[in-house]
Amino acid sequence: MQERSKYVLDHIRRHRIAFWGVIFIGLLNSVVSFLLPVSIGEFFTLFFKTGSNKGKLLDWLGIELSTVNQFFLLFSLLLFLRGILSYTEYYGTFRQGELFVKYLREDVFSAQIRWSAASMPDQSYGKYLLRYSNDLKSVQLYLTNGYMEGIKSSLFLITGLLVMMNIQWQITLLLLGMLLLIILLIYLLAKWQTFFIIGSRSARSSLLAYVARQFARFRKVKERQLEDEVMASFNEKSGRLFQANMKYNVSESLLLAVVPVLIFGVIGVLLWRMVFLQGSISASDGVMMVLILLMMEGRIRRILKVPTYLNKGRISLRKIHKLYDEPIPVAQPEAKVLDR
Repeated sequence: MQERSKYVLDHIRRHRIAFWGVIFIGLLNSVVSFLLPVSIGEFFTLFFKTGSNKGKLLDWLGIELSTVNQFFLLFSLLLFLRGILSYTEYYGTFRQGELFVKYLREDVFSAQIRWSAASMPDQSYGKYLLRYSNDLKSVQLYLTNGYMEGIKSSLFLITGLLVMMNIQWQITLLLLGMLLLIILLIYLLAKWQTFFIIGSRSARSSLLAYVARQFARFRKVKERQLEDEVMASFNEKSGRLFQANMKYNVSESLLLAVVPVLIFGVIGVLLWRMVFLQGSISASDGVMMVLILLMMEGRIRRILKVPTYLNKGRISLRKIHKLYDEPIPVAQPEAKVLDR
């Protein structure tokens, strides 16, 4: 078992009730979320007396509406449930992420503080600081926006596809095929992005470690009047960080731009496909499917971002795992002031 997966599995074992409780709340929220557009489609059926070749979908779910007043009562109840469930889901997910990094943070520090004095030279502490900030934030998103959001959004998507399958199975199968192709494409893009993430983080760590060393030797720098050389070396490292960040930003911008284009491209293709199925789907069912697709857009966007969060989290967990190993003390020559 890979160590990065072990951290997540250990967390789930420690908080299994709360973890899966949040997932279950997310599933209930998904059901309520889809009942909202379905009920709106039912409103058109009731108020405008439009028929449906597939029958009333709410009747299929065991909910029968016969008047507009009943619709507004159900709609108000669904809105209330959506608000309560959404708050509980967001709060629970955030709490799981905080508990995950809290345990890691305390466990790593406990291991490091027990190292021997010879293992931690006076000037080497700077390189460890990032592990308690940026890396832990990536690890938190690894659990919440990677694992938990991936599970919840997948359940949401499956629920939506089941609802749409009952309305028009041909269009739903087309949607499923397009979504699988898009997820594969995003996965390949996210894998390609990993190289740029590592490059950006390495350049940032190098710069911050250099700053920590120079401030620790501040008195020597002033005594030898080496401010200009130190600044030149800093500018060089800052330039490397800028270039590394720009390469990463190219890949990140491409992912951010591709996701909405692909999602609304799917909706456009499905609307175009409806033209060739004209007559086999009623107006109310057509409106309902469009509303469901728009409802699914946000969750599809989150699923397509899951590989990116997982990649960043894996990189951070790999670094954090190395912190448990005590460095081997070695005799160090007298350090130079500059580190180019």
